[in-house]
Amino acid sequence: MDNSTGKTALALVVGIAAGAALGLLFAPRSGKETRAALRNKGEDLKDDMGDRIDQARKEWSKAKGKVADAASMSKDEVSDFVQYLFKEGKNMAGRVKDDVTSSANDVADRAKRGAEDLKQAARAN
Repeated sequence: MDNSTGKTALALVVGIAAGAALGLLFAPRSGKETRAALRNKGEDLKDDMGDRIDQARKEWSKAKGKVADAASMSKDEVSDFVQYLFKEGKNMAGRVKDDVTSSANDVADRAKRGAEDLKQAARAN
């Protein structure tokens, strides 16, 4: 991982953590409800990650079959195949990044709504 990619990944993780913390701080739910929601979200993420792992295993299985075929491939065919594998890896990384960004945006939006609700409640009092 080069330096800029590492910094981007670190910034993403920090942003997600900050968004989650703000979401918890400004959550319009009780602690019990928030814990239940977090537990449910965690279970959903676990299931989703399991699905992604299963999909990756299927893709890997297909790729292994292609690698076996690569033994009889020419140099140009092998080069094209390696480029294909890198492209697929980048596509999967992009999809995961998009999913994480979407989740982070959802948390940030909830935190903003919670903050607005708090502001409105304070104004009403």
